Amino acid sequence: MKKHAKKHSNIPSYIGHNNPPKDIEPIEFTNSAILGIKVDELNFGNKIYLEIPFIVPKGSHLKGLLLTISKLTKRKIFTLRFYLSDKLYRHHLGDFKPYKSSNNPGFTCAHVNTKQYEIYKEHTNDKGLYIKNPKLTEKIKETKITKHQIEEYGSITVREVIERICEDGFPKIQEEGAKLSKRHLGDTFRYLCGYNWRGRHIYFYEDEDGCGRMEFRINPVFSRFNTNTKAVKSFKELFKKFPSGKGILKKELHFNPTGSVSLYDDDFSRTMMKDLDVEKGPDLIEAYIQKYVAYGTKRNCLNAIKYLLNYAKDKKLVKKQFNPAYLVRLKKPGRSINRATKYNDVIFTLDDLNLIYKACLEVADQFPFQAAIIMLMMFTGRRFQELSKLRWSNVKTDERIIEIPKEINKIKKDQFVTITEPVQLVLDYLRTVPTRPGLEEFEDFFNKKSWLFPSVRYKTTKGLSVENDKARLKVAHNAWVLIREKTGVNGALKTLRKSFSTLAKDTLGSTGPATKLTGHLKDETLDRFYYKTNKDRIIKDADVVGKLLMLNLPQQSPILKQ
Repeated sequence: MKKHAKKHSNIPSYIGHNNPPKDIEPIEFTNSAILGIKVDELNFGNKIYLEIPFIVPKGSHLKGLLLTISKLTKRKIFTLRFYLSDKLYRHHLGDFKPYKSSNNPGFTCAHVNTKQYEIYKEHTNDKGLYIKNPKLTEKIKETKITKHQIEEYGSITVREVIERICEDGFPKIQEEGAKLSKRHLGDTFRYLCGYNWRGRHIYFYEDEDGCGRMEFRINPVFSRFNTNTKAVKSFKELFKKFPSGKGILKKELHFNPTGSVSLYDDDFSRTMMKDLDVEKGPDLIEAYIQKYVAYGTKRNCLNAIKYLLNYAKDKKLVKKQFNPAYLVRLKKPGRSINRATKYNDVIFTLDDLNLIYKACLEVADQFPFQAAIIMLMMFTGRRFQELSKLRWSNVKTDERIIEIPKEINKIKKDQFVTITEPVQLVLDYLRTVPTRPGLEEFEDFFNKKSWLFPSVRYKTTKGLSVENDKARLKVAHNAWVLIREKTGVNGALKTLRKSFSTLAKDTLGSTGPATKLTGHLKDETLDRFYYKTNKDRIIKDADVVGKLLMLNLPQQSPILKQ
């Protein structure tokens, strides 16, 4: 009797949901299969993450389960992909963590299987179709608190709220799943629990979505006085090692030059959250802020307290009420000029820009990438924070543009700058840098379409990936100090942006076209859509300004001879 061939009962988990990415083969739903994936050997191409489907039984509750792998962080995340009302959703179930011991079971396929079964049972109908969103259900479970619990949480202290914020990763209050930007996160952390050795145990960086992230440093060495510091693995350990009042940094250069004390280390942190109401809160907050002298420092500290109170209200740690920090009013200082504002009204002339350009060429041997980014700031009028996060993959030579994705843009809008003649000079120069003796390693950044402006840290740090946030340029201070000494110009790096804006407006005859080049967001909504739909006009305007700059540069550029 002829036997029928037995059909394979397992199917990839993407069937019925979405087609898998090309060149991505499904894997078995086992811990060994996940451990066998070598992230460094995967071909990400231009993607920032890969989704690898699992092979699961037909009709299983595991249908739609994927393994998401981040190119930057190397994390392996269990992700559920499902449809609800014809719309595709993704729900992260947790990071894959191998089993180590009974005290540290990790998060493996067995855990995901149990968790996903409960989700499937609660959120699908008899046909296995999702009728409820598990992301929303999880959010409700996290924030649903009874009246009794609210009264109980009213006794929570400011110090305990700070600990919860750190453990939660400083989330944005008005955007689900997002975190504060790296700069905002660092500033808020400093006023809430910084100015302390606990802050030196944390490395702040930015992920591919523009969200600020924190990771604990491994065996950190911060000074000759603290060479035996051990790494911590969680905020619980960190606050246990440095409780309130312990580890405050002394008045040392760079670490804590003003001798400040954070909110967590101040007696104010013992204040009960229920006491920070509309009646007593403003007076208590204002009294605390007065310990700072400078207006800018007071303002930043007040913003950190506003964030803390908004977080407590969002997480139902206090009864819903108006944020008392918004009732605190700070008096602005007089007209006295300080270091932060003395260059606000300064712009460079064309002669100044010519001197700066020549000085950049002179300091390029010592600071090749710092000099290059200063030149690009001068030729585009863009912010340093945006340009320093550009990658070679953002350079679209055929379209004559350099993309500025919304993830790195201050205004969170997709924009671009035109590759004019002076901008092309900078790109050509960057391509020649790896040909210099001792700089051959930086060729990897161009080959792998990574950072446009790498840091010398990549050369000095063993095993650092070109994709790592630590491998990109963070400051251009040293090069700018030398340039100012050589030229005698009076201004800061931000003056380059102001100068380009003024030059663009004077050349083009109106503010509208100029703001399209600099990326300012002061026009109405119509102008913002105009920016997106009139690329040819923007490129034409950029060429006009670029040619004017080109005429004032030396005719025989040393860059072209390298």
